[in-house]
Amino acid sequence: MDPLKCLMEKLVQDGKTAKWVLLLSKFDIKYVTQKFVKGRAIVNHLSHCSPEEAEEIKGDFSDEDIIGLEVESWKMYFDGATNQNGSGIGALLISPKGTHIPFSSKFNFLATNNATEYEACIMGLQAALGLGVKELEVYGDSALIISQI
Repeated sequence: MDPLKCLMEKLVQDGKTAKWVLLLSKFDIKYVTQKFVKGRAIVNHLSHCSPEEAEEIKGDFSDEDIIGLEVESWKMYFDGATNQNGSGIGALLISPKGTHIPFSSKFNFLATNNATEYEACIMGLQAALGLGVKELEVYGDSALIISQI
C-alpha cells in the first residue's frame, strides 16, 4: 500500500499525521495511482506495425537508436533421452546465416528423463554463451523445461 495514499485518504488521523495532512493540504495534492505499460505490450504493438508506422512512432521515443537496433537471432533445439542402456543429450545451434552446430554427449551415470532434458538445455545454453550469442530462441519437446526457462 502506498503511504501517501493512506495519508491523504484516511478519514481519522492521529496528531502527527493530521499535522502533515494539514501542511500538505495547502498544495492541493491529489493522489492518483501510477499507470504503467508492460514492455511486452509495446513490443507486440511494434511488431505488428508497418515500416511507415514504425518511422512515425520513432519520433515518440527519446532514444531513436533503440528502435532501429536489429539483433540477429540464433536458434537452439535440445533433447535428452534415457533408457536401460544409458542416457544421452543433444543440442543443435543454428546461426542466423543457417550454419548448423551440433553438440551431443552420453552420460556415464543413471539419470531421469527430466534430468537429461535439463542437461541438454544447459549444454546448449553454455555453447551459445561460449559463441557470444546475444539473442537465442530455444526449442525443446519438454513442456516442463520450456516453461521453466
